[in-house]
Amino acid sequence: MTNKPEYRLLDTGLLTAAENMALDEILTSRAGRGVSPPTVRFLRFKPDAALLGYHQKAERELRLDFCKENGIDINRRPTGGGALLFQTSALGWEIIAPQGVSPFDRGFEDSLKKICTSAAGAYSKLGVDASFRPRNDIEVEGRKISGTGGFSIDGGMLFQGTVLIENEIEKFLRALRVPVEKLRKKEIDSLMDRMAFVKDLIGDAFDMEKLKQSLAETFSEDLGLALTPSGLTSAEKAELAERLSYFQSDEWVYLKSGDTGKPSWLRQILQTDDGTLIVNLWLDHSGRLVQKALITGDFFSVPQRLIYDLECELMGKKAQPELIRDLVLGFFEKSGGELLGIPPASVALAVESACSRKVLSPRYNEIEAAELFFVNMEPCEMRELKATALLLPYCSKPVDCDYRFVPDCARCGDCQFAPMYDLADETGMEPFSIQSFEHLIEVIKQLAAEGRHFVGSCCEAFYCKHQVEMEETKARGVLICLDSTTCYDLGKGMEAYVGKFEHQTFMTTELIAKVAREMANG
Repeated sequence: MTNKPEYRLLDTGLLTAAENMALDEILTSRAGRGVSPPTVRFLRFKPDAALLGYHQKAERELRLDFCKENGIDINRRPTGGGALLFQTSALGWEIIAPQGVSPFDRGFEDSLKKICTSAAGAYSKLGVDASFRPRNDIEVEGRKISGTGGFSIDGGMLFQGTVLIENEIEKFLRALRVPVEKLRKKEIDSLMDRMAFVKDLIGDAFDMEKLKQSLAETFSEDLGLALTPSGLTSAEKAELAERLSYFQSDEWVYLKSGDTGKPSWLRQILQTDDGTLIVNLWLDHSGRLVQKALITGDFFSVPQRLIYDLECELMGKKAQPELIRDLVLGFFEKSGGELLGIPPASVALAVESACSRKVLSPRYNEIEAAELFFVNMEPCEMRELKATALLLPYCSKPVDCDYRFVPDCARCGDCQFAPMYDLADETGMEPFSIQSFEHLIEVIKQLAAEGRHFVGSCCEAFYCKHQVEMEETKARGVLICLDSTTCYDLGKGMEAYVGKFEHQTFMTTELIAKVAREMANG
């Protein structure tokens, strides 16, 4: 019988982010050099910590002001992957050993699967039905309860996981640079539905010590480890004291700084006869790989977890439109699942179109790019098609304006219309005050017949509702999202349809001007 490898069971309790990150490097390096024992470590953070993946830039991934104002530590992990918020309530676990020592005595993917499956089994003993979801997540009924990752240094291997305990999703959304201001409520709710928290699942029955005990026992049984509780050695403590200042320094935390101009967030809306698809993709620091995906809409999927699996399939893949399209089509063929009424080709088109927005960078930042709705054209055509019409929504005129329901403008200067008419003069475009949905269709049909292209403005809800009808006119152009409460937010969509909406909206005039000036020279 093969002897079990001897491991230290180390619980370092509540530490700062810098202390925990320093120990990750120290213990892994020392294990690889044979001067510290293989270790299973439990770790926690106080205060909460916003942790960057090793290759990420703080300015791009975190809301630095929010973190500082709310006493959240900012630090960087030695491991790769995406940014995360490590709450004081959460538990981290790590397996550290030299390469070649169980469970690192096989290929990386095999080791990852074996460790994650064991951790899922430990969680399940608490009363949650957890399972391993490739590539490196642990889930409960399709919802992520634990993320994992690892790194190697000096011949040592570290593989770690986190367990989400208390639901503080709002803090998570605010600390990380998730564009919550631009995501619709349904998208935020859907993002929240992707995550599971132990206390939400088992309530007051949760016990942190029982979780640690379950992990230790299950790792010992499944991975064949002989665990002996022990603390840090004097040599490890000395090295921690020596190295801590580096892991507290801006040199480490802001190791990757500056703006590469690469897009981080890409967003695409696709309306079909049977539902709306909204695709959000977050790219890695290089702008080449999909780091996270969120696909939402008013569709039904069979099986229910199909979209979760597709999002997972997209992670780590090259963000190249054609490759992504083929990957999505292959996923549906392999899985046998479906979105009721929405063919796989439409899903593939939506994801492909999101990727195609990469070409807008660096001319447009990620927020600006997400505000652009393309009608019968691709983002790459913005510099090729010459726009000669500027379409402006009547609802951006004051409610008491004499010209609100007249397709013209007195240029009195009391609202945004006057500078937009000035912009039309500057760019040589013909301005149109769009008075209703039917008026819009009439105008863009005429533009299509004349071979002319447009720049215009509407709200996202309007675009979602009427995307198919606008595309059927064959007109080509760009619509820029309104930056205010709209008729759809107020439940007044029908009034707007016929041109009777009694509320003023506001155009994103700077972005409209930016697009108009670019397309006027197409």
